[in-house]
Order: sequence, then C-alpha cells, then structure tokens
Amino acid sequence: MEVSANPRPFKLCGSCGRPWPSWDEFVADPQVRLLGLQAVANVPDASVLIFEHRCGSSISVLTKRLHHLVPDPHPEWPSLRGTDSCPRHCFALEDHGACDRRCANSRDRDILQLVERIHANRSG
Repeated sequence: MEVSANPRPFKLCGSCGRPWPSWDEFVADPQVRLLGLQAVANVPDASVLIFEHRCGSSISVLTKRLHHLVPDPHPEWPSLRGTDSCPRHCFALEDHGACDRRCANSRDRDILQLVERIHANRSG
C-alpha cells in the first residue's frame, strides 16, 4: 500500500474543492470572507468561525484549532452566555464586537477580532 507524502490541507472547500494547505494561506486568501463566530453554549471547544468562500460555500473552522494564536490567561472562567452578565455578542453571527466580560467565550471573541484585523490589513 502506498502512503501519500502530502499532508492533509488545513481546510478544503466542500463545494469547489479548493484546498488551503495552512491557516496562514486560508486567512490571507482574498476569496475568503469572515462571517462571524458561532459560539456554542456551555461547550466552548465546539465554537466555530464561519467563513464564506467566493464560490458561495460556507467554511467552518473550530476555534480550538486557533487557540495557539491567542493566549488564555483565565481558563477557569465560566461561560456567561445566556446569563444576565452576558452582553449577547455571541448570539449574532454578524456581531464581530469584542467582549470585555470574564467569560469562557472571550478567547474566541479575541480570535474573531484577530481575524478581523488580518482581513482589514490584507485589503488595505
């Protein structure tokens, strides 16, 4: 049996099949647009960043795959999602605002902000 020497790509478009070998190539691609963060209540490791590829397909990236980009100095913070203390940023995909709360989802919001800055820098 022959084993392929090519590693799996970081992401593969489910519609057109376009591969991105690495996160850096994926996030730098001008044909990829960030839609937002889909935070999962009480399961922060299941949260995803949702992107749209030019072909019209949506592409999800688990935020835990990107945790190395933003340090987590407070891993013990609880999820505030749905509580009175929650500013509800994580309820709307199009809300890219930063969150100043001590919440388990705040790291993923920081990753969202980082991707926003990367996208702003690549186009301007």
